[in-house]
Amino acid sequence: MDLHFIEHHPQQVLEAFRRGEFDALEVIGQVDERDFFERCFEQRLLLKLAESMPTARKKEEVPRWFILAANLSLKLHQENSFLAFERVVRCGGLLSALPPDLATKHLDEKTRRWMLDCKGFNDKNSYDRATPCDQDTLRKALKDVSAKSWLEWFNTAVQEVFQSYGFFDPEGIFIGDGSYLFVPDNPAYEDSVVMWFDEHNHPVDYDTLSPEQRKRAHRERCYKWVSLLHLRGQGHVYAGAALLPGNAHEVGPLFELVEGFVGKVGKGVIKWLILDRGFIDGERISRCKEQWQIDVVIPLKKNMDLWTDAWALAQRHPWERLPQSQPAPRPIPPSRPQTIRRREAKRQKTLQERKTAEPPPPQDILTFSECCRIGGFTSWSAARVPFSVSCYKEHYADGHFDAWALLTTHETLSGPKSLEYYGKRTAIEERHRQLKCFYDLTGFRSRSFNAIAAQVVMVLLAYTLRQWQIWKWLEEKLANLTPEGLLQALKLLQQWIVIYWQMSYVQLPVVSFTREAMQLEGEAREKALRKLELLEQDLFSAVPNPRPIM
Repeated sequence: MDLHFIEHHPQQVLEAFRRGEFDALEVIGQVDERDFFERCFEQRLLLKLAESMPTARKKEEVPRWFILAANLSLKLHQENSFLAFERVVRCGGLLSALPPDLATKHLDEKTRRWMLDCKGFNDKNSYDRATPCDQDTLRKALKDVSAKSWLEWFNTAVQEVFQSYGFFDPEGIFIGDGSYLFVPDNPAYEDSVVMWFDEHNHPVDYDTLSPEQRKRAHRERCYKWVSLLHLRGQGHVYAGAALLPGNAHEVGPLFELVEGFVGKVGKGVIKWLILDRGFIDGERISRCKEQWQIDVVIPLKKNMDLWTDAWALAQRHPWERLPQSQPAPRPIPPSRPQTIRRREAKRQKTLQERKTAEPPPPQDILTFSECCRIGGFTSWSAARVPFSVSCYKEHYADGHFDAWALLTTHETLSGPKSLEYYGKRTAIEERHRQLKCFYDLTGFRSRSFNAIAAQVVMVLLAYTLRQWQIWKWLEEKLANLTPEGLLQALKLLQQWIVIYWQMSYVQLPVVSFTREAMQLEGEAREKALRKLELLEQDLFSAVPNPRPIM
């Protein structure tokens, strides 16, 4: 995949902007947040979720539905600090979706300033309220509830609500995986552990590494996050989560998530469970098939006797050649300016010319792939159900081939179809990347394990509800976009200016950007003026409707 990462480097981009060095300007905002909460209130989804949300309060002065809405608003803004709540309320769309008798946001006719009028939920304030409740109320509402309660709520009651609103489709494809969440090396992070990782962030035993490998290893304090993800067309639904110390094993917790999910929503919702080889466990895989009618697709390990048996039998069975697919070049979105489209087309042409001029070595050129399916296996002593194994060979131009195999508990699943199902497993790895890089999942401000678990739950809930908003009300193809990509696709009116420079960006309030722009001189000022004129033309042109026309 051709991935590009744009990083947040405020000072670096600002210094370049003051020299007149910047690539693009963009206006962003939060109008879609109002639509998000209006949908949640209109469908009573938020109220249903809040009914079972855990609380440590005997007297609930601030209702749970608002505690939940406020936390979701913070996550939609990629904010983990509760101190940001007042700013999020002022610039976001939550207040616009609330009843007028609770809070209003309006433009004062005399002062031409945005005014907040928040009634709140009690009469204890001596001064006018800036927000419907204090940020400390939100913090305590999460921190005072145990981590176990937060995770149990998400894995049980939340999933029941998801099922009642049609979050799970009939195809029933689910993926399980684990990932590491790195935190600062501070022992005050409750239940965290310190481990060694290689350059790919895979855990390693430092004592067994060579001197060269030790140079690339790094020491991290971490937690382990185990998740169960449902693929709903192009959308995604988090169906379960566990948070553990980094050195805990993920196999048991994952299958406990599966068992708990089936116990709450019933059999038949999970039809396919796609796992990586680290989760291979004959007894638990057998339970999935016997007790819950779930078919598992998982790779075999090469050190297993079953691997040896399967490949020995494959030599006596016919092999099927797999169709060779060439990756199509990524199309350039027609919404991009013509200059950027020309620049991207030229870049792709240059890359293609380089590939033609400098072909990869023969050992890297895949010529063809083939597979052989063998059914009716009963030789795995750890398993109580029959299964089939599909062996695969990937042949390269220098004559060598790579061998691997997939196991499935389905009686008739073909080799190509097993490969197709397993190919979907990368979806959960992309979700790991999105949540860590764009939703700030690992940006824990509190060292309390209760607060950390609550943050993980709120991020997963906000992500899933955003997916629901997209597939039900907008366009399902938007579901794979990052938050920044979604805002760009929806062309929303905004209150912020983003400056881009060399794959980095800084986001400024309009007033701060105006001050910076007015201080520019010479060529830097002329360049900024030209960019702003183009931005103004785009802002006041007709906005295309992203929703399907009924």
